[in-house]
Amino acid sequence: MRSHRSSGYNAAVPEQRPDYKQHPLWTEAMALAHEAYAVAKQLRERDPEGARLLRKAAVSVPAHLAGALSAEEAFARETDASEARAALAEVAARAQALPTRGGLSRALLQHARDLERSVRRTLGEPQSFVC
Repeated sequence: MRSHRSSGYNAAVPEQRPDYKQHPLWTEAMALAHEAYAVAKQLRERDPEGARLLRKAAVSVPAHLAGALSAEEAFARETDASEARAALAEVAARAQALPTRGGLSRALLQHARDLERSVRRTLGEPQSFVC
């Protein structure tokens, strides 16, 4: 068995988690992604493309929230928050259109709507930009 020292691993250096991973919005977004994957698993056989698109939208939510929560500039924060809200709207729309066993799609729909409201409260409303 190899020791940690011989593998180059330094156990004395704690791994730093980015601050956004401690944030309740990101935690909820990860939970939503897990829910979406469960719904997509049920959907996969009858609609593989719909399942893929649901997963794609769901995983983009925590990615965009990570960007918004880590952004130092207001424009970057607003852009990522807007993208997260758009992805949540897509998850909600797809969940609303899906009949699944056990009410998973209805729970996903409600979770997406609740998280979208939380994103608006925490990160603010989208700004209007005039060109």
